[in-house]
Amino acid sequence: MTDPALRGRLALAALLFAASPASGAEPVRLITAEEAALPPVVASGGQPRNMTRGPGIDRIAPAMVGLKGEPFRFAVKFKPRNGVPIDPASVRVTYQRAPSVDLSPRLKPFVTADGIEAAAVVVPPGAHVIEIEATDLQGRVGRAQVTLTVDPPK
Repeated sequence: MTDPALRGRLALAALLFAASPASGAEPVRLITAEEAALPPVVASGGQPRNMTRGPGIDRIAPAMVGLKGEPFRFAVKFKPRNGVPIDPASVRVTYQRAPSVDLSPRLKPFVTADGIEAAAVVVPPGAHVIEIEATDLQGRVGRAQVTLTVDPPK
């Protein structure tokens, strides 16, 4: 097997299988119960505005409602502006609590220039506001907030 393209496709398939819930891999504990118990951040009147238009960030999964405390897919898509790619190393994911909790290291293996794709994450019951920040290669910053609402067990 000397075809580099074939080797790359096989390596990608192996990586995707290893990260899938069907492979038996443990879900990522995105937020711990201790972190969820921290006080929420007091609203400050809105997000700071960027002077230039940074990349967009679109929520892909999970759905806005219906999380039941089981592992779920967490995915966002980055939308570069003017063809300028996102720097994956610049992506920051922060749980909005006092004090804030940096979730970036937990999601780092799932971040690419295209977005974040984690097949299985878990969070405790409650409402959780997460801020995602991505910077493009020209230094422009884009931000978005995702709220995860998980129902308590019945």
